[in-house]
Amino acid sequence: MTRQLVLKQVIVLFYLLLNLTSATANENFAQKLHEAYLNDQPTPQISQLAPNLSEQEAYQIQKNYVSLRQSQETIAGFKAGLTSTAGQAKFSVTQALSGALFSSGHVTDANAIRLSDAGKLMIETEIGFILSKDIEQPITSISSLKSHIAYVVGVIELPDIGFSGPSKIQGIDLIAANVASHQFILGPSTNLNDIDDLNQLTVQLTHNAKQVNGGQGSDALNDQWQALLWLINQLLSQGYQLSAGELLITGALGKMIPAAEGQYQADFGRLGKIDFKISR
Repeated sequence: MTRQLVLKQVIVLFYLLLNLTSATANENFAQKLHEAYLNDQPTPQISQLAPNLSEQEAYQIQKNYVSLRQSQETIAGFKAGLTSTAGQAKFSVTQALSGALFSSGHVTDANAIRLSDAGKLMIETEIGFILSKDIEQPITSISSLKSHIAYVVGVIELPDIGFSGPSKIQGIDLIAANVASHQFILGPSTNLNDIDDLNQLTVQLTHNAKQVNGGQGSDALNDQWQALLWLINQLLSQGYQLSAGELLITGALGKMIPAAEGQYQADFGRLGKIDFKISR
């Protein structure tokens, strides 16, 4: 055996061990996230444990974490996050993020939301899409995309950004922790043909009858359909298969704001209204 061949084999073995070590570390991080979730503890800040973690590795952690939760829960759909350039800059990322929504987070009693059920509860107004058919392959056109949509809904998303670390939350923290997915409220379903232009749709959020937030459909990646197209193809690239009946939400219209006690109403115009109450 030549010296060059031995050297090549050593290099191959080194990279195999390196990849194995990385995979094991990612599984351990996912386990930490799952244990914190099960025990109602603050979300571990992965950037403090692995500051050089890449976004790809953070998504691997997310996938492992979601798989752990799927042992007892079911996926209701998926979400896009940080779909504005300002949001991306705030969390040091250059593109939107994606995560899973669980059925356990679907709020059916809009008067039973509590601040104490989260570490740091936030509020976002979003547009959601209910799939009419399974999606297993990337979608390449908006016209094809629209043929996969059964209904459109207004959505209140209630993310939980209650992380354990004192440092600034990074994009890799959000990615690994399933983009802070916590709870969501659905408005009435509307047929796609009954809406002229989702990008022109406006939403106003009031708290105790005072407006606290507002936005319009184009806030998500400047175009609702492009945001939805990105989300679907991003999820497929992460190894997910999308099923008929699942919910896809495309990111905040307006800002993500801290939740507070009181009565809220989100007016989505043609998509109807969502009334909800938050208590201590």
